[in-house]
Amino acid sequence: MSSPDYNLVDSLAESIDLSSPHEASLRREEIPSTVETHRDRILRIDQDEARLAARGCTWYEIKASTIRQSDIPSIRDKAGIADLYEIVIPHVHARAHCPPAGFHTFYVNQIERGLRFPVPRFITDLCNHLEISPSQLTPNSFSSFLSLGILLKFFRIPLSTYTLMRLVQIKRLGPGKFYISNQCVSGNPSSHKGWMSRYFFIKRISSRENPWGCDMSWRDNAYTQPPSTPEPAPELTDFLKVTREKCFNAQELIEEDLLCHFKFSGKGVPLVGDLGERMSKAEMLRALKERKADPEGTSRSLSKGKRKGAEERGEKRKKRQHEQGTHESGREPVPKEAIKETSTSGGKVPEQTTEASCEYLDASTISFIAKPSGSASLDFTRRLIPDRDYNLVNSVLDLAALEAASFHLMQAVVWSGSVANRLLRAREEITKTKHSMDGVIQEHEGLMKQLEEIQANHDKESEEMALELESSRTRAFRVEEENKALQAEVDKWKDEAANSWELGKEKFLQSKEFRVLCSGKALAFFEKGFDGCVTQFRESGYTEEEHPASFLDVERPLANLPDDEEEEGSSSGREEAPPA
Repeated sequence: MSSPDYNLVDSLAESIDLSSPHEASLRREEIPSTVETHRDRILRIDQDEARLAARGCTWYEIKASTIRQSDIPSIRDKAGIADLYEIVIPHVHARAHCPPAGFHTFYVNQIERGLRFPVPRFITDLCNHLEISPSQLTPNSFSSFLSLGILLKFFRIPLSTYTLMRLVQIKRLGPGKFYISNQCVSGNPSSHKGWMSRYFFIKRISSRENPWGCDMSWRDNAYTQPPSTPEPAPELTDFLKVTREKCFNAQELIEEDLLCHFKFSGKGVPLVGDLGERMSKAEMLRALKERKADPEGTSRSLSKGKRKGAEERGEKRKKRQHEQGTHESGREPVPKEAIKETSTSGGKVPEQTTEASCEYLDASTISFIAKPSGSASLDFTRRLIPDRDYNLVNSVLDLAALEAASFHLMQAVVWSGSVANRLLRAREEITKTKHSMDGVIQEHEGLMKQLEEIQANHDKESEEMALELESSRTRAFRVEEENKALQAEVDKWKDEAANSWELGKEKFLQSKEFRVLCSGKALAFFEKGFDGCVTQFRESGYTEEEHPASFLDVERPLANLPDDEEEEGSSSGREEAPPA
C-alpha cells in the first residue's frame, strides 16, 4: 500500500485556507492572542464561568478551555494525530458543544485514556447507534471501550454494536455527559480533576462529507435501546465465563503496543513480549495490587484450585525423582560445577557425580539469543531428554560437539517460536486481507449486478423506444398515404365539378330559359333604341301631330318577329356565339 503524499495534502489544505478568507479569519479569532497571558486568560475564564453558573446554565455552557497553544505538539504526539488533522485552541468565549464550522470537540483526558485518531470504527458505530457524539463520553469510557475491544479481538469475538450493548450499560451523568458501566474491566481512575476544561477543536481535512463515521452533534439524551440481534448471533458464553473469573485491568490493556497490535492506534509501536502472557499479566498485576492493598485477606482468599494444582505439581515432581533414583540408577543429576568442568576438559568423558539432589534451572535467567551460553544450553537440553535416551546421550565422548548441538538446537527452537509468531501475525494479516478482499469482491459483484440490471433496463427501454419509433413511422406513412388518397379524391371532385359546370353551362345556353332571357333582353334593348329614335325625331321638330308616321309603331315590328320554333329551324346547323 502506497503512503499518502503529504506535500500534496499540505498544498491542498493551504489552497482551501486561501480560498476562504472569511473562514480563516474566524480561525484566527479562535486562537488566543500572543499578547494575552495565560494568567489573564484564566482570570477571564473564571469570571465568565462564575457569571454563567449564577445564571443556572448547564456545565457545557459554563466550561471554557484552559489549554494553551504550546500544548498542541504534545496532543498530536500522544494521540497520533497526523497532518491530515487541524487543531485549534478554543477562544475564551467558545464552548465544547458548539465548535466552529467543520471542527469537533475532544478532551485531553480522553487521549490519556487511550483515544487515538482516527477514532476506532467500533466506537463511532456505537455512538451512531446511541445518537451522541464521541466527545460526550467520559475519559474512562474510552479506556473501557478500548479494553473491551482488545479482549473481544483476543478471544476472536466479532466487535459489533450488538456485542458491546450486551456487555455494557450506558448511563447518564447529566445533560450531554455519558459513561459506560461493565463487569469485565476495572482499574480506571476514580476521577479526572478538571477534565471538562481541557478540550480542543479538531478538523479532519477530507473531501468526504462526514469523515468521522457518525453524527458529531451533541445531544442531552442517548438512545439506549439495544440493536436487533444479528444472524448469526455471537456466542458470548465462554467470554462471560472468563470475565467472571478474572477482572482485567484497563490501564494494562490500553498500553500503546497493544493498541497498535489490535489496530486501535496508528503509531506503529511493535508488540512487546508474548501476547498471551501480556493478557494474563494484566490480570496478575490486578491481583498483585489487591494483595498489596490487603495482604492478609488476599492470602486467605487463595482459591482451592490453585492450592490443589500446586500440591499436584509437587507430588508429580517427587514421584519423578523417586522413579529416576530407583529404576535408572545410571542417570544422575549433573550440577552446574560438573558441567563447567566437563566443558573445559577438551572432549574427555565426563565423570558422573554422586550428588542425589537435583538443582532446578531458573528459566528467567537463561537466554539463548541475547546472552548465549553453551553450558546453559547443554544443561537445558539434558533436562529435556527422555529417560530412555539419557544413557545414549550421556555416552557421547565429544562433549563440545554435544554442547554446540544443544546450543544450535535451543537457538533454533527460540527462533522457530519467533518465526511462528511472525507467521501467525502474517496469517492473521492474510486472513484480514482475504476478508477485506472478499468484501471488495462481494461489493464488486453487487455493483456488477447493478450495472447489468441498469444495462438490461437500458436495452429494454431502447428496444421499446425503437419499436415505438417504428410504429410512429408506420403511422406517419399511413397518414401520408391517406392524405395522398384524399388529395387525389379532392382533385377528382374538382375535375368533376369543373366538368359539371361546363356541361351545365352548355345545357343552360341551349335551354329555353336562356332564350327567353335573351329575348327579354333584346326586347328591352329594342324598346330603348326605338324610344331613342322617337325622341330624336321629336327633338328635330317632327312632332306627331304635324307629321303622323304610322311606321313608327312598336307593336307592328314585334308582331313581325318570328316565333321560337321558326327561329330554331332557321338557325339549325349554325353555331351561336355565347353572350359576352
